[in-house]
Amino acid sequence: MKLNKSDKEVNYVAQQITQLRQKTLKNRKKWSAQNLNKPVAFWTKTERLLNEIGKEFTIILRTRGCEWALKHGGCSMCGYIEDAAIENVESSHIISQFDYAINQTVNKIKNSNDRYVLKIFNSGSFFDDNEITSVVREHIYRKIAEIREITEFSMESRVEYITQDKLDQINQFIPDKHVEVGIGLESVTNHIRNTYINKNVSYADFIESINLCARNRIGSKIYLLFKPPFLNEQAAIDDCASSIKEISNLKVNTISINPCNIQKGSLIEYLWYTNRYRPPWFYSLFDCFKMALTPQTLKKIRILCDPSGAGSKRGIHNCLRKTCNEKMKHSLREFVFHQDLSQLDQIDYDCVCKKKYEIIRSS
Repeated sequence: MKLNKSDKEVNYVAQQITQLRQKTLKNRKKWSAQNLNKPVAFWTKTERLLNEIGKEFTIILRTRGCEWALKHGGCSMCGYIEDAAIENVESSHIISQFDYAINQTVNKIKNSNDRYVLKIFNSGSFFDDNEITSVVREHIYRKIAEIREITEFSMESRVEYITQDKLDQINQFIPDKHVEVGIGLESVTNHIRNTYINKNVSYADFIESINLCARNRIGSKIYLLFKPPFLNEQAAIDDCASSIKEISNLKVNTISINPCNIQKGSLIEYLWYTNRYRPPWFYSLFDCFKMALTPQTLKKIRILCDPSGAGSKRGIHNCLRKTCNEKMKHSLREFVFHQDLSQLDQIDYDCVCKKKYEIIRSS
């Protein structure tokens, strides 16, 4: 069979991702039992909750990792498999990781006047039984139910693992919490999502998953990637803005915008090293929000954006002047906390890099 241009692009990008992933994982050492009994990381900080400013409690669990990454290389921007164990992790270890983070933090949570959202990440899919078993999920849900101050809970999963039985278990154990399932759609454009990003997710399956969540009174949080590989600044703005507009009309609760950052072992890192990719500018992100959002949209859907590595050369940045990036980060935080577009214009600093950016964007 003769491949058309699109098929050739898909095969080439997927092949490059698979080769890079195999290379980075080739000499990985096994984690010790001691390491497997503690999470990768956990922390608390201020966060925008569904209807107010509160706190987030984030736990990153060490599991075997994303099945899509292990078998097919994963997504072009993702390096989270580097934190995974690669091999199966016993349920007892994952429970120990979760309990360790809870025990270290629960008094702080209970002595606080704030409401909390618990966010669990695990380098893959929370609903993938090969990563996190039903026994582990039940243990987590029971613990969450005991902590009154945790009013929201979010995790993430690829669409193929979001099934009725997984949602039934949530409603059985934590029916009184606001739960959101995070889904990485990345872009509403199929070619960008499945060729440039190598997501292997159809839009039809995505729609089916969010509708299934809605029917079960469970929220959905949609992740969009800002500036995937092979897009310039203007194309990144247009792609993300159109994605926000389309998703805003669906049965979703939250849209989380993730400006692309340079993660270890990813195709993006390879492109960055060879001067074929630059992380996005803050100017582009702000223009995207102004293009895609209205006050009416922000009343019905929560917008989140908490960029990893912001202000560094590996994360979203303007120039590398600290003052410039700190001002932009502050405005972005205020926008997210208050869901108020006017915060994006509250920057009392005019950096010389704006002219350079305008030239780059128009070229």
